[in-house]
Amino acid sequence: MHLNLTYPMKQEKAYLLLNRQLIDIIANSERILNGNDSSEELESFARYSNELKRYVDERIEDEAFRKACNEIPTIHYELTQIHFWQYLLLPAWWISLFIDYQARKVIKTKVKIAQEKYRRLHILAQNQLN
Repeated sequence: MHLNLTYPMKQEKAYLLLNRQLIDIIANSERILNGNDSSEELESFARYSNELKRYVDERIEDEAFRKACNEIPTIHYELTQIHFWQYLLLPAWWISLFIDYQARKVIKTKVKIAQEKYRRLHILAQNQLN
């Protein structure tokens, strides 16, 4: 059973706000999948995705909608910090870049899956508004 411990919000308003957020996150995922996959973009998408999932859990009463949202993969990405000493040791620098490259590939796969699921949620949200 879901307990809504936050202030009550009319479902129509919650879906209106959610609809706009879904449009934004779908646009963000498009940018990432079309090549703008900078560390900042990936970190921003991961943070926004997690906040959006929390919003749905707290504000949307429809159990099926919340379940569909919880199927979206959780994305964790933190900006890779390359320290000064890593520049001095060339192999350590290359290893850091390779690890970041591998992490980006995995995250882009998760972003593609998340994008498809966010598109479905967007359709569901629009149906709730009609």
